[in-house]
Amino acid sequence: MAADRRTNERMAKIVGWIITVILAANQLMIISISPKSMAASPLASVKSMLGIQTASAKTIIAPTINPDGKTTSLVEQPTISDVPANPKSGDALADAEVVMLGTDSPPYAPDGVSFADPVTAQNKWGAYETMEMTGELQTRYDTLTNDLPCSYCCGQPGLVTRNRNCACAHAKAARGYFKYMLQTYGAKYTNEQLRGEAFRWQAIWYPKGAVEDYLLATGKVNVIGHAAHGGAGADGLHGLTK
Repeated sequence: MAADRRTNERMAKIVGWIITVILAANQLMIISISPKSMAASPLASVKSMLGIQTASAKTIIAPTINPDGKTTSLVEQPTISDVPANPKSGDALADAEVVMLGTDSPPYAPDGVSFADPVTAQNKWGAYETMEMTGELQTRYDTLTNDLPCSYCCGQPGLVTRNRNCACAHAKAARGYFKYMLQTYGAKYTNEQLRGEAFRWQAIWYPKGAVEDYLLATGKVNVIGHAAHGGAGADGLHGLTK
């Protein structure tokens, strides 16, 4: 009888510990979804819906033209060159620059074109705009230049300028980049990869806007603020709110 009593006491203790653990876990879940917790990161749910990550490879956060043809949204797009992981140093601005701004010459780049020299890169890419395009490559080129927004130089918050309609030097460079890449690597890369990589070049030509968009999309808009630009919408924040 004594043995049975000790066994029952041990079982009671085990059950008690299990109940305690379950209650503690439940409390943590309640805290994590409470209004107070959500208020600490007002863009967290939006960021989750967009699938935006702060550390990934071969992706970049960039504007994409909305179905209305006038405004843009921030989305994660595939690229060709690797995106360094967010170092999470505690300096949100420095971390954003690491993720968004390329520093080397990617393997596909001709004539030593490098992210590290934005002015030279812009001039060299622009020289390829005179290349002749035909057939399927011309069709893809037309699609890419129509779909790539020129967000930081032209247009208004409610009216984005498309690359094909932009006369700025960086737009000319992007068109040259598209022609070179389609002629040289058209069978290797998709339109989505080429467009995402084109924005990686735009980011070094307009680093302030690109970094601001990244901070906005990842819930850190208050770090340096966000200047409205072409296609950003009536609120100037791509439909995202503080």
